[in-house]
Amino acid sequence: MSAWRIGWLLISVALVACDDDGKSSGVNVASEQERATEARQPMAARELPQESPPQEAEDASPIDERLAEPVAVALDSQLGPDRRMYVTATTNLPAGTRVQLRVVREASNVRWQSRTQVTDGAVSAGPYGPGSGLPDGYYRIEFATAPADVQPAAVKASIGERGRYLSGPLVVESEHGLGKLVETSERFLVGQEVRRTLDDVEVQQQR
Repeated sequence: MSAWRIGWLLISVALVACDDDGKSSGVNVASEQERATEARQPMAARELPQESPPQEAEDASPIDERLAEPVAVALDSQLGPDRRMYVTATTNLPAGTRVQLRVVREASNVRWQSRTQVTDGAVSAGPYGPGSGLPDGYYRIEFATAPADVQPAAVKASIGERGRYLSGPLVVESEHGLGKLVETSERFLVGQEVRRTLDDVEVQQQR
């Protein structure tokens, strides 16, 4: 074999070896770059099993603030030194309930009235009567709640629309179609001394 053929053969082998080394080196470099890129990716970008989102807890049921017991009202009165009447009432109606108190003289049907509201389970109002004082005789104290539509929002939530949560012997239907109301009354006898009577009344004497 001539010298030039031997030289050419050596050059061809060297070129093939360089080509193989380049390809192999290229594959290794690419693999290292892929691993480096994967390492830099945030955890969220990798393929991880998806967890089901936690179920939101059901909203707690709102506290039921309705008036669950029968309505109770206890009336009392006191005659002041000026012979005018002061009225108090204790009740389990919710605070802020708007009520009307009225004092009626049965002999003449003359009446005095005032509007107030329940505070800490009680109502107080007065004085009732003329400046000269109440004459002796029978008087009737009347207690009545205002319709639910004109009550404050907190009271309406407790007694319900049109007063539907109100219950007990003191609850009546409004004559004007305004729903349920609370009404009660009591008779009192105003006088200097206890009078003979068959009526179930309380005698009020001047103090």
